[in-house]
Amino acid sequence: MTDVAHVLLVEDDLAFAQLTTAQIAAHAGEFSVRRVATASAAQQAIATGPVDVVLLDLGLTDSEGLATLSLIQRALPRETPVVVFTARDDLSMARAAMQVGAQDYLVKGRADEDALIRALRYALERASFQRRLLEAEEALRASEARLREAQKMEAVGRLAGGIAHDFNNVLTAIFGYSDLIMDGLDLLDPRRADALEIKRAAERAAGLTRQLLAFSRKQVMQPRRVLLDEVVAGMDSLLARLVGPEIEIVIAPGARVAEVMADPGQLEQVLMNLAANARDAMPEGGRLTIAMAEVELSENDVRAMPGLPPGQFVRMTVSDTGVGMTEEIRGNIFEPFFTTKEVGKGTGLGLATVYGIVKQSGGWIYAESAAGHGTTFTMLLPRVGAISFP
Repeated sequence: MTDVAHVLLVEDDLAFAQLTTAQIAAHAGEFSVRRVATASAAQQAIATGPVDVVLLDLGLTDSEGLATLSLIQRALPRETPVVVFTARDDLSMARAAMQVGAQDYLVKGRADEDALIRALRYALERASFQRRLLEAEEALRASEARLREAQKMEAVGRLAGGIAHDFNNVLTAIFGYSDLIMDGLDLLDPRRADALEIKRAAERAAGLTRQLLAFSRKQVMQPRRVLLDEVVAGMDSLLARLVGPEIEIVIAPGARVAEVMADPGQLEQVLMNLAANARDAMPEGGRLTIAMAEVELSENDVRAMPGLPPGQFVRMTVSDTGVGMTEEIRGNIFEPFFTTKEVGKGTGLGLATVYGIVKQSGGWIYAESAAGHGTTFTMLLPRVGAISFP
């Protein structure tokens, strides 16, 4: 054990407390000890910490029996162990204490210094194992949740792609017949304006299908080697017009980043959509920060990103100082047609399009946010020549 473990001794018998303190102090490189005489004082000591293990007498002036153990356990973090060290030589009491969570049960006068130190070590080791087990279980649950999310997005993408293709077939007929109608009408015929409006509506619908195809990763792209920082620099003035004068744009300086293989026009679409999303999150103005860097991701890093291999990436972050999102909203933002805007203010396809473009470019995108604390989108694209995808 490299760190000193902090023992809280809860004992109202002064003579026994001095003896026990001396026994623990003999192992000063392994343990430190602090003594209190009552359950209420123990609660205060736990609150001020640090406490790694509690050595507890069940018979105190202000508490008695298993109620004492329960009182101390409620004050402790769940993983902090309690060793009962009491004058009660009662097998049923020992069994009951162990059943409700005590790590060990020692009887005064029967347990010497070696037994006491062994009990403390065992309690700490078992608590450490339980902590690691809980962390592993939590990591497994999180990994399963991410996998389910990836599978859901994949299924929604296939559905969106199928709908977009079928809808395009319908739009082809609308375009064709609207052109035929206009060709058969005189330029001054008032019905020509109606036919033109039909065609314009079809064009707007075609724009939606293109966004759906981008999300489903079935859009035709023209990837080439491109420097992400050059794409961003070339859009500086366009982004400024998009977000308006109330929002400051900061492009964080940094070293020139490596090339990525992507469609420059689609990367511009990603930036435009993310900037528009940030603008809507900052109705009173704020700051939009764009930063780029080269990063290397390990096996452990990509565990949260199903399908992404470890290797070298170019990372771009787009951060705003806006209203942020709740965890529930953040979990749905990349889904097609999901929006928190008023009816008529958005289609819910902007971030879905971003997701599709990044995934089709072999990368990954995720958002970090909290209500009232802004949002950061992080995009990762493979460096040219650094990663081979199957």
